[in-house]
Amino acid sequence: MDLSTSLASALVALCLIASTAGFVAWFRPGAPRLGRIGDGLGLVCLTLSLAAWIVRWSVAGHLPLFGTYESALSLAVAVLLGGLLARYRSTGPPGIWPVACGAAALLVAHGLRFDPTAYALTISERSWVVDVHAILAWAAFGGLLVNAGFALRRLVGRLSDESRIDRLLSFSLSLGFLLHTGMMVSGSFYKFLLFGQAWSFDPIESLGFVAWVSYGTLLHMHLFAGWEGRRLAKWCIGLFIVLIVSYRGIVYFPAWSTYHIFDMDLRMHLTGSETIE
Repeated sequence: MDLSTSLASALVALCLIASTAGFVAWFRPGAPRLGRIGDGLGLVCLTLSLAAWIVRWSVAGHLPLFGTYESALSLAVAVLLGGLLARYRSTGPPGIWPVACGAAALLVAHGLRFDPTAYALTISERSWVVDVHAILAWAAFGGLLVNAGFALRRLVGRLSDESRIDRLLSFSLSLGFLLHTGMMVSGSFYKFLLFGQAWSFDPIESLGFVAWVSYGTLLHMHLFAGWEGRRLAKWCIGLFIVLIVSYRGIVYFPAWSTYHIFDMDLRMHLTGSETIE
């Protein structure tokens, strides 16, 4: 086990503790110390995830985007960064840290179930377009996780200012949709450069498109049909489940059905490349 996977294993346990402390504080507004403990542990989780991510980048020699383990680690960093921005860019206690820490723990735990070995990228994958596509994907997931966190906060716990949470819910939905759109466009552009076609109904493309249409429809209903408050929050949580399937469900498809499965234990993606020591 290398340093990055050791840090990732520790991250899972710490995120679970931080998430538990934060959720308890949601329902016990008279215990501000517990909330501060959750906030502090969340910052430690973010620091630990960034350390693991940087170590992985150094070992692999490329952005951590290859395979289920690396993508899980990158998504965890995006989720915690999104939680940090949501926590400190708004006034009052929106309480997003519990959701971000819990999601980060689940993501990394899922990634650790797969081959954590660092492999080099193929020539076709060494492209700035791939890097942009990956960064937009991470940012979109982080933004929509924050949206789901605000939605959960809107539905449970005690709120002193529902209108402020509603504004944050609307903003995070719009931002997440724009980032997801950028991810879809950059992915199609890269596929066109690689195969000469921008779309092929690959499972990951179809799942991403379903999520994009779903979030776009929800945003339309919010902006033009007046969906807001608890109704909007319920749909945001429901659609985030669709997003999780589109990001993490691909590893359960047959390896021959998609070129997006990069794990060496699921599909021989490299030919003649050496494992990075």
